[in-house]
Amino acid sequence: MKKKIAVGLSGGIDSSFAAYILQKKGYEVAGFTLKFYPEDNRCCDLDSLYQAKRLCHKLGLPHFVFDVKDIFDKQIVDYFVDSYLKGLTPNPCSYCNRNIKFGHLFQKIKSLGFDFLSTGHYARIIKHAGNYLLRQAKDKFKSQEYFLALIKPPVLEHLVFPLGNYTKDEVEKIAKKEGLMFKERKESQDICFVKEKLYAKFIEKNSECADKFSGEIKHINGETLSRHKGIYYFTYGKRHGLGISWKEPLYVIGINDSDNTVIVGEKNHLYRKNFTVSSLNWFIDAGKLFSKTKKQKNLRVKIRYNSQFYKCRAALGRDNVRVELFDAAYAVTPGQIAVFYDKDIVLGGGVIEKYNLKD
Repeated sequence: MKKKIAVGLSGGIDSSFAAYILQKKGYEVAGFTLKFYPEDNRCCDLDSLYQAKRLCHKLGLPHFVFDVKDIFDKQIVDYFVDSYLKGLTPNPCSYCNRNIKFGHLFQKIKSLGFDFLSTGHYARIIKHAGNYLLRQAKDKFKSQEYFLALIKPPVLEHLVFPLGNYTKDEVEKIAKKEGLMFKERKESQDICFVKEKLYAKFIEKNSECADKFSGEIKHINGETLSRHKGIYYFTYGKRHGLGISWKEPLYVIGINDSDNTVIVGEKNHLYRKNFTVSSLNWFIDAGKLFSKTKKQKNLRVKIRYNSQFYKCRAALGRDNVRVELFDAAYAVTPGQIAVFYDKDIVLGGGVIEKYNLKD
């Protein structure tokens, strides 16, 4: 009997190629599209839905649509807004993957009798010593394993990422030849549910108390320099829009939600070696990974999607990991995801905590 595989279709070229290649390999394929915001042109809009339906018609595949607006609002939009109001910089894509695509959708397709769930992510899954682990894709520039590091470990063995062994150029060439795209669509590089990077306006629209987060802008030396409209206008490393005249360029180096103070300083203050990661998600047994005596391990870590790999010494605590980088990193940002690697294999990840600027 053919294995039944559900493919999450966004209407884009990558998920379309995933459905096409899996059908060619002999799977019994069906397309599934998540409907987030039917009333406007944000992520997975009506045009995306139309593209997904048209692809399924071309390939002769059944197509299903799930409306997840309510759960998306509660678990992703609220998280996004709340994070900024706490002085954190959220990573909604990572939580959307964990809770919506490989959480809610995965449970749906399992209840319908599907064996696997596939998407158009550039990543690979390997099995090592009984564990299913994420690995970087062949196309290192496009690889998206970073955004998948918070997926619940038991789900990995039920996932298929066919684009992991292709480059973006190869996918585009085959997709064009096979007529898999009916309309050119620009790839989203930003938060898909916020238009034109207007994060602060979005937060004000989706929060009843955004007006309570104004405060002072202070230099790290303690001097008050100005006032701001809300801490949600800022993130670590921000330079433009501060409205401050100073002898050197100033950058946001700290955000205190306790008194709504934004701390600024010269660029050198943005480099740091030490930080803590919590809300951990391991794909392996952390007790076996870390030494039972020292509970330390030399690993590699990424502190944002487009960051380089940093060599680090990771010390396992009761519910967090203390990270010491061998070389200082620029703008280590609380709220972002830190992902731990052994070579190009993901071991786990978690959320960067706020830190004392003087540590």
